[in-house]
Amino acid sequence: MKPASDKFLTASGILAVLLVAAPLFAQSKKVRFSVSAISIAEVPFKIASVKGFYRDEGLNVETILIRGAVGLQALVGGSVDYTSASGATIAAAVRGIPVKLVFIGSAKPQFDLMAQKDIRSVAELRGKLVGISSRGGAIDLLTQAILQKNGLTPNKDVTSIVVGGQEETALALRTGRIAAGLFTPPRPPILEREGFNRIAYSGDYMATYPTGGIGVTDEKIKADPAEVLAFVKASLRGLLFAKQNRVEAAKIIGDYLGVKDAALSQQILDGYVGRISAAGSADEAWMKGAIEFTQKSLGGVDKEVAPARVFDFSFAQKAAAGLK
Repeated sequence: MKPASDKFLTASGILAVLLVAAPLFAQSKKVRFSVSAISIAEVPFKIASVKGFYRDEGLNVETILIRGAVGLQALVGGSVDYTSASGATIAAAVRGIPVKLVFIGSAKPQFDLMAQKDIRSVAELRGKLVGISSRGGAIDLLTQAILQKNGLTPNKDVTSIVVGGQEETALALRTGRIAAGLFTPPRPPILEREGFNRIAYSGDYMATYPTGGIGVTDEKIKADPAEVLAFVKASLRGLLFAKQNRVEAAKIIGDYLGVKDAALSQQILDGYVGRISAAGSADEAWMKGAIEFTQKSLGGVDKEVAPARVFDFSFAQKAAAGLK
């Protein structure tokens, strides 16, 4: 039998370990983050997770795939702490719901207009069908903007038909049901390899469209600004890593998107890097443009909305300053 003193020392040692370990465990705070899709827009967040940037900021991030505006509903309902549904966040804020967009991965849309193999310009879409995901949505409005700026009248010179999401639109293009449609990476380079033509980049027609953002409630900003800053900072590190570490970032992108061809992964990354935001934020003119575009997509919302009601890029700006 061990002396009583040994028992005391053993118990004391265990207690000391627990006391030291407790703060380490306490540093990791569980947060839930909904992403809209497995797409190029989510790459900063995936890189931040893979590289341990969230862990560095004391966060244990659970990423949940919740498609479309349902992610925003989960945010408002408290089921998640953050959402990547940028458009839905802006739309909700414009309507008066107390949410803010606090980060953007890109200030421009990532969509490319891909067309049939015999079509080499937007003008050649005259008299043909283009696929969209829904009436009045972002893809519909972006498609209309591209057509109009190329001298074509939507639903007169070119007819839009609802075919569904990205996979359904790709199928419609491959089977010849539509002449063209808007796609986000990795689909454009894959379709190019199949012989289809890239005839327009939506960012050349719309410069105020957020991609890969972070939406959060006003309540969270007020109650825990330190956590919001930590989440934004880690995400910004993921964004900057994509720009500064091309080879490793391309591999992460390939694994995330299920692209096994290393050359294709690098091509996807190169296209993405040229379109992303430098610091996760944007200026007031951009914010006003994004609000106007959202109001147009909502329809009937034409009253002036102050950018401060929709955006709070102070976290991204502070994070960027701290990473210089």
